Amino acid sequence: MAGPMATTRGLDRLVNFTDAIVAIAITLLVLPLVDLVPELAAEGSTMADLFVRHREPLVAFLVSFAVIGRLWFAHHQLFEHVAGYTHALVWLSLLWALTIVVLPLPTSVMAELAPSVGTVAFYIGTMAASSVILTAMTLLIRRDRRIEDASNPVPPRAVLGSVSNAAAFLVALVIGTALPSVGYWALLVLVLTGPIEAVVGRSLRRG
Repeated sequence: MAGPMATTRGLDRLVNFTDAIVAIAITLLVLPLVDLVPELAAEGSTMADLFVRHREPLVAFLVSFAVIGRLWFAHHQLFEHVAGYTHALVWLSLLWALTIVVLPLPTSVMAELAPSVGTVAFYIGTMAASSVILTAMTLLIRRDRRIEDASNPVPPRAVLGSVSNAAAFLVALVIGTALPSVGYWALLVLVLTGPIEAVVGRSLRRG
């Protein structure tokens, strides 16, 4: 097993690198909407036309912005418990960053193409992959004393939250692809993660 590379400068560079990727990816989401403005202007359209005729790109932007923001915040909170890093954590961070970089593409697909098994699988699947990788990082940090900050360990509730989010994305992926009539609405499953975490958390504390 590779030894830890526990330099503060190195850890800061890893975190800053992933933060920069998230910032760029979340900014790219709005570019397709910006590109619509010259087209609308040439047609003599109004601001209202943007919201009426281009609802799909707007909804895709808002949903993807919210998801990337949620994933970034989870990543940010997780690294509050990190004191060092290993090659495994670096590679998982790079894989996680890849899912964030890719997300503007399925967002555009969602906005421009009719819903299908393929488009839904691409969009929700990218989000599910990001959440699963984040859960893998959580478990790695929680189980590796060389990485986890001994003075600020990952709490069990954070592990539960990460696992439940990943499970919710996977359930949404299955529902969205198995039931074409549901499609992207399957992401509403994520709303249930909070109540489920609360119930399971109380059960674990009683146990």
